[in-house]
Amino acid sequence: MRLTVFDVHGFFAVFRKHHSTTSMLSYSFPPRTTIAGMMAAILGYERDSYYDLFSSRKCRIALQVKGDVRHTTNTVNYLMTDRPLTIKKLRGHGGRMPVHVDVLLSGQHCLNQLFYRIFFNHEDGRVQGELTERIRQSRFAYPPCLGTAYSLADVRFVDVVDAEVYRPDVETAVHTVLPASAVAELHPQEGVRIFFEELVPADFSEGRKLARIETYLYGTGPIRVRLNCEVFSCTVDGEKVVGVFM
Repeated sequence: MRLTVFDVHGFFAVFRKHHSTTSMLSYSFPPRTTIAGMMAAILGYERDSYYDLFSSRKCRIALQVKGDVRHTTNTVNYLMTDRPLTIKKLRGHGGRMPVHVDVLLSGQHCLNQLFYRIFFNHEDGRVQGELTERIRQSRFAYPPCLGTAYSLADVRFVDVVDAEVYRPDVETAVHTVLPASAVAELHPQEGVRIFFEELVPADFSEGRKLARIETYLYGTGPIRVRLNCEVFSCTVDGEKVVGVFM
């Protein structure tokens, strides 16, 4: 299997939890649907037109969280638009709604960026080929972002690699975000903190309806686990990576 590998960096990110209402809570990493939206923006697809093209049936996406992530809470004044808009409101006088926003920052240093690595394969080689060339040339139809439009992302091409896909029968060290449904056995591991994210969108259907949700886990290092699914193995930048598709 041929995998396109690219990195995504950014100073800020907001991946809104779909079940949050008055406060904007954020996942710690981009959901599969967010990654699909980012790739659709790079390719220039219209909103809501790409759900079937990037569904789990047609493409495979894996994500590696490459740096620590911390959550910060900020209050943002949003303009109330459910009532008639006036010049007074546009100037910031009245009609505002304070909302608590969960913003992601790098957990390492204030000047460091969030860092995610994405592995992508599509059954249609033309789609994968065009995406690869656009990322390689930094030729994006729309600016990629980390969730919200004001969280601009820096997307950098890494490599196109050959990956071996197999079903392991022994405990395996996994480097990517891991669906909980794929875990057969998990034990506490010394020196590795394991995080869980629940109710994460994995697929949309027509009309932007949730077709699949997952619970995911990831660690500060590789997680040793017994699996009941296929994994992929490849070498990127001289380092062996074993991962599970989202």
